[in-house]
Amino acid sequence: MSNVRDFGAKGDGRTDDTAAISHAVQQGDGELVFPRGDYLISRPIHLSLAAHGRLHVRGSGGAARLIMAGPGPALHLVGTHLKTAFPSDFTEEVWVKERMPTVFGLEILGRHPEADGIRVEGAMQPSFHAVLIRRCRQGIHLTNRARNVLISDCHIYDLSGIGVYLDRVNLHQVNISGNHISYCRRGGIVVVGSEIRNIQICGNDIEYNFEEATDRCADVFFDGTEGSIREGTIVGNTIQAKESPRGANVRFLCVGKNQPNAVGMLTITGNLIGSQETAIDLRGCRGVVISGNCLYSGYRQALVAEDSEHLVIAGNSIDHNPDYRGPSTDRIVFRRCRHVSLTGLVLQHTKPAATDVPSSIEVHACEDINITGCQLVRARTRGIDVEASSLVRIADCTIRGPENDPNYLLAVRIGPGSSRVMVVNNFLGKGKEGELVLQADAGIAAGNVTI
Repeated sequence: MSNVRDFGAKGDGRTDDTAAISHAVQQGDGELVFPRGDYLISRPIHLSLAAHGRLHVRGSGGAARLIMAGPGPALHLVGTHLKTAFPSDFTEEVWVKERMPTVFGLEILGRHPEADGIRVEGAMQPSFHAVLIRRCRQGIHLTNRARNVLISDCHIYDLSGIGVYLDRVNLHQVNISGNHISYCRRGGIVVVGSEIRNIQICGNDIEYNFEEATDRCADVFFDGTEGSIREGTIVGNTIQAKESPRGANVRFLCVGKNQPNAVGMLTITGNLIGSQETAIDLRGCRGVVISGNCLYSGYRQALVAEDSEHLVIAGNSIDHNPDYRGPSTDRIVFRRCRHVSLTGLVLQHTKPAATDVPSSIEVHACEDINITGCQLVRARTRGIDVEASSLVRIADCTIRGPENDPNYLLAVRIGPGSSRVMVVNNFLGKGKEGELVLQADAGIAAGNVTI
């Protein structure tokens, strides 16, 4: 065990302990221990696994604090593995010297505008547990290459940048579980320019990762415009923020309709998501399942999907939190999408709309859309508005507006340019324009009951 105090570190919060800690890394036995104290450093502590061997950094159960007073990461962890996670791709040297570097029970506090928490490159099985990172720029920053990453039970809080940042990294297998990731002004969990397979985001509290004046903030943001993110889950989290310009709680972004494969094979299941301009924002995605979530206070939209395909959206609730006041629109929008199944939704508008709302559900320029078994209670203006779309089925739904509301027009409108539409076996609430508008050449209506 290499106790940093044995190498001259003071831990008094005033003395620059960089040289002493670096000496402990160079001369120690691989277990770097920080007793209770405040350890000031002015440059990154470079942890080369190939040079120093297996590594464990321990902060005495959270009693130790590392204060980064210079630019860059407080801890810079570097390995040499550049291949896949197949057992045959590993050299024996990597297993002997580099596997599973671990940081446990340590606080990292930034005291420089460009101070970061932990940066990781080329590592196999890096593991971070019970770490607190605050007032830094980036929290845990993964870049270049990594395999089998574990981030669990950490507090990543009050950052000027991003909480967990997957930045131009080739990474397979990352589990992010049981963390608090909050008040990171450039995003909670962000993937940019990377090749990611098998990303699991489970059981976290991901909150208030936004900046009111910043455009396109997101708590969870997968950007596939210069890479790909596939095979993953966002399960059992609380994800909420406050409204910011074009902000979203969860945003998946891809190139566009003709290249929808960069972001997909993903599930968003069993989460509480809300309090942002858009709760879930899908752009150019393929193969996304959204099920069993509670969505609330999507101030402009609860869900918007554009240029996406193969979407399964089932068993979700769109409601409001009575603890939070103010208007909320909570609508669903599909534009230029295809092969979509929306089923088992209960959408209950109980608050005034934040903006003018043409419909509760919009379907525009889409193909092969099934909307079945849904309940739209107190629908806005129009319940479901379909335009320039084909192969659309609206079946077994209840769609009605508020009682005696002069702004409610009708339950379903099938607008110009639509074809091969079925509106069957629904309860349709009558408004100022009736209950259903369906042009004769657009499709059929049968078995509907006016209420």
